[in-house]
Amino acid sequence: MNTMHVCLLPTETLLGIFATIYEDSTTISCATSTLAALARTCRTFKEPALDILWQQLNGFEPLISCFPEGVRNRNTQGNLTLNRPPYPREWKIFGQYAHRVRCLSIDSVDLDAIDDRIIQTLMSAPPPTLLLPDLRSLCWRDDRECFFPLLRTLLVSTITSLKLGSVCARNWTPSFAKSALLASLGVRCPSIRDFSCSNCDDSQGSSDVICEAVCGWQKLCQLRTGVLNTQALLHLASLSSLKSLHFRAYDFNDMQPDSTPTFTYQLNDMSIAASSPSGLTRHLRNLRLLSCRSVTLFVDANDAELPYDPLDLPEFIISLSECFFPALERLVIDFGFEHKCLARSDHRFAHTFDVVAPLLSLSHLKILDIPWFCTSAINDNSLKTMAQSWPQLEEFHFGGGTCWLVPPSLTFIGLVHLIQHCRRLRSIEMTFYASSIDTNSELFSKIIPNKHITSIDVGLSPIAGPLAVACQLHTLLPNLTNIDCVQWLDGLPDLPPIFDHLGDEWTRVNGFLEVLTTGAEMRKKIDQRS
Repeated sequence: MNTMHVCLLPTETLLGIFATIYEDSTTISCATSTLAALARTCRTFKEPALDILWQQLNGFEPLISCFPEGVRNRNTQGNLTLNRPPYPREWKIFGQYAHRVRCLSIDSVDLDAIDDRIIQTLMSAPPPTLLLPDLRSLCWRDDRECFFPLLRTLLVSTITSLKLGSVCARNWTPSFAKSALLASLGVRCPSIRDFSCSNCDDSQGSSDVICEAVCGWQKLCQLRTGVLNTQALLHLASLSSLKSLHFRAYDFNDMQPDSTPTFTYQLNDMSIAASSPSGLTRHLRNLRLLSCRSVTLFVDANDAELPYDPLDLPEFIISLSECFFPALERLVIDFGFEHKCLARSDHRFAHTFDVVAPLLSLSHLKILDIPWFCTSAINDNSLKTMAQSWPQLEEFHFGGGTCWLVPPSLTFIGLVHLIQHCRRLRSIEMTFYASSIDTNSELFSKIIPNKHITSIDVGLSPIAGPLAVACQLHTLLPNLTNIDCVQWLDGLPDLPPIFDHLGDEWTRVNGFLEVLTTGAEMRKKIDQRS
C-alpha cells in the first residue's frame, strides 16, 4: 500500500494538523515551541506552521520582537521601547508575520508594558501596509483615551468580531473621544458579525452612536451592548443572521407609533437589563420575540429597602407573556438582590396563582428560574396546573431562593404533582410545607420515581416528621442524596414558630436519606448476585 510522505500533504491538511497541535497542547508555551520547531523543519512546513503560530496574539510584545535587537529594547522601568524608528527593510520583516495575525487581544497590562515610542511606531507603519491587514477579531479591554489613536489604527475592514471593554468591567465614562470612536465603527468595520461593548455608558448620546453603527451592520450574529433605540431594534429584527442579543432597556421615551420590533427569526439567547421591573415592563410591551429560545431579564441591584414593588409584578408577568411566545425554553429573571440573605414577612409579596397564570402559555419551557418569587399563596392545585402546562421542565427554581417569612400554602402533595407531570426534571428549588402524607393514595402509589435528581433546595421550607419526609423523598427521588436549606435563621428574634429549628430538622432528613440510600445500594448488590 502506497503512503504519502507528510511533506507532500496539501497545505490545508497541514494547517489542520498544526491547528490541532496548537489546540491540544497543555500550555501556550508548549504549543508555540512545537510550532516554531515545525516551521524550522522544512520549507513545506514553514508557512502553515507560521500561520497557526501567529494567528492569535495576546499583546504587542510578539510583534515588537520581529524588529532586530539593535532596534528594540527595554527602558529603566522594564517596558518595551525602541532605540530608533525601524527602517523600511525592518518593516518588511515585521510584515511577514503581521499579515498572519487573525485574532488580537489587548488589555491594560499589555498597554502598560509598552512606552510612547512603541505606540508612535505602531501608528506609523509605512504605507500602503496596514499594521495588521488581515485582522478578523479584536478584543480591547482598556478605556484610556490616550490609547484610542492606536486602537483606531487596528480597526480595519476585515474585522468581523470586535469586543470593547475596560478593567474590572467598569463602565466607560462619557466623553467626546469615546463617542467619536464609537461613531466611526460602522465605516471602519463594516463586516462586523460579533460586537460587544456592554459596559459603555447608557446616556442617550452614547447609545445613539452605538445604534447608528448597529444599523449599518447587515450580518450581525451576536450583539452585546448598552441601550438600543427602536430604530436599532427594528433593524436587528430584520436580520436572519442574528442569534444572540444582549442589551439594556432605555430609561427615556423612545417609542414610535406603529413601530413594534418583531423578531420572527430564531434567537438562541437574549438578555435585557433595566433599572426597575416597571422599566422592563414598559420595554417588553413594545417588543415581540416569536422564536426566542432563551431569555434572561435583569433588574439592577439598588439600595432600596424593598427588593421590588409588589404592585409592579402582575403587569410585569403579563408583559412577559405578551412579548415571548411558546418557543421560549429558558426563562431566568434576576431582580438583583441577595435572595438568601433577605428575611421578610410582608404578605404583599405573596401573589396568588392568577399573577403567574399568564406564563402558562410558554408551553415549551425547560428552565424556569425565578427564585425571588414569594410562592406562599400558591397552593398544590395551582402547582399541578403549572406542572401540566410545562411538561418539558428540566430545572424548576420557583421561590426557594428567598427567605420569605410567610408560611407556604404548598405541601408535599405539590411536590408529588411536580414529579408526576414533569418527567425530565433534574433540578428543583422550591419552598413547601414538608410533612407526612398518605403514601397509600392513588396519587403517590402510582407515581413513577424520578432518578435524575440527586439534590434539591428546599429554601425556607417548614417541616414536621423528618423520618416520614425522608422516606417519602427517597420513594419519589431514589437517587436523592442531599437537601439544601436555609440554616442561618435559627435563633433569629421574632421568628415565626413554624420556621424555628428547620435547619436542624432538614439536617436530620439528610441523615435519614444517607441510611436509606446505603440500604438501597446493598439490596441492589444482593439482587445482582442472586
